[in-house]
Amino acid sequence: MSSVEDVKVRVAATVSQTGEALIRLRAVGQTFDEALMMLRLTAAGTVSPTLIDAISKLEQARERLNEAHTLATGAIGDADAWRATA
Repeated sequence: MSSVEDVKVRVAATVSQTGEALIRLRAVGQTFDEALMMLRLTAAGTVSPTLIDAISKLEQARERLNEAHTLATGAIGDADAWRATA
């Protein structure tokens, strides 16, 4: 059976990994933002349903990335709170 200190060390490692993943998520988010901007500029003035769908789907992907970021940040907060009280 693991000691509380052993579990704390593993939780800290998980928090660190999640923090690194958040850094990568931010970079992906910036790339999505740039792609959205370019696609919107390219599609400006057009009524192409296909381009409108592409923009909509990329916006949804960006929103879900934001959701993932929020959830991961919350997980870090919860894990850190547990470590502080355990």
